Amino acid sequence: MAETKSRVYLWDNVKALLIFLVVMGHFVTQFTGSSELMRSMFIIIYYFHMPLFVFVSGMFAKSSWKDGVLKVNKIISYLILYVALKLIIFIEGVAFGKDPTFRLFYESGIPWYMLAMAVFICMTYVLRDVNPKYLIPFTILLACIAGYDKGVGDIFAISRIIVFYPIFLAGFYTDSVKLAEYTRKPALRIGAAVLLVVFVILAFTERDALYCVRSVVTGRSPFATFPVPELGFLFRLGHYLVGGIISFAVICVLPNKENKLSYIGAATLPIYFLHRPILYVFMDSGLGRTMVTSLGEWGIPAFLALSVVLTFVLSVKPLSVPFNKLMKCKYTKILK
Repeated sequence: MAETKSRVYLWDNVKALLIFLVVMGHFVTQFTGSSELMRSMFIIIYYFHMPLFVFVSGMFAKSSWKDGVLKVNKIISYLILYVALKLIIFIEGVAFGKDPTFRLFYESGIPWYMLAMAVFICMTYVLRDVNPKYLIPFTILLACIAGYDKGVGDIFAISRIIVFYPIFLAGFYTDSVKLAEYTRKPALRIGAAVLLVVFVILAFTERDALYCVRSVVTGRSPFATFPVPELGFLFRLGHYLVGGIISFAVICVLPNKENKLSYIGAATLPIYFLHRPILYVFMDSGLGRTMVTSLGEWGIPAFLALSVVLTFVLSVKPLSVPFNKLMKCKYTKILK
């Protein structure tokens, strides 16, 4: 199922941008209640960044099995990372006196992605003989129906797993090389650039109207929390459509050449894993709020800039070594 031996740097650049946005997005949510700039940034980031992140993850999950045999090692690694990150966040909460409750199978924070990846790979393997032309529409329909059940939420991160699985499948059955070639068309790239400029402008000029659907874009809330619960399925379909269009536009405008930031695209796992505990410490210690208030009108921009700095710091190669070893660990040999 390998697509090519030559490296397509477009995807390194896409992943680099996405991990910057993941980190920045979590910084943004700390002050959306008090900052209009942060609410606009939330719209810009959250309308597409996780759909595209999951889509790209799906594209590069094709090596999860070979000759019809599932490679369980990567699945075990994702589950280990899931539990480890939950434990780290729990310990941080205890250290700062937040009286947290450790619930292994309840997840509303960032560890959900580790659990979801393990589930996505397993589900796709089990359903590998189902024609994706039927499978993907069915999973979209399931996501639209599940939203009406208030019990579908953070237990086993089931809501996010159901909502984002169609996107993972779409990525899994997409040829990354052909898509990269297709998005190089000059007319597409120009149109995509115009679209993204309009989107950013709307995020500021129509902030209130676009921010009110916050519960839609996270993927973890039932339709009861949507602006018009009865029409929840339309909001979910709209999220798929808008997120897909913006994601495609982002792919189009990014370069397909190696640059000074491309290496960050290969270091997304340690950045994703480590940034949130660090942000928790920064906020729970009071340093984050002190920084923002003490700098006045420059506080919020400086806080956003700090997210970029943190991403660069966590992208250093030594931090990737243990994560790379974990993802390549051969548990099946250990268990023999």
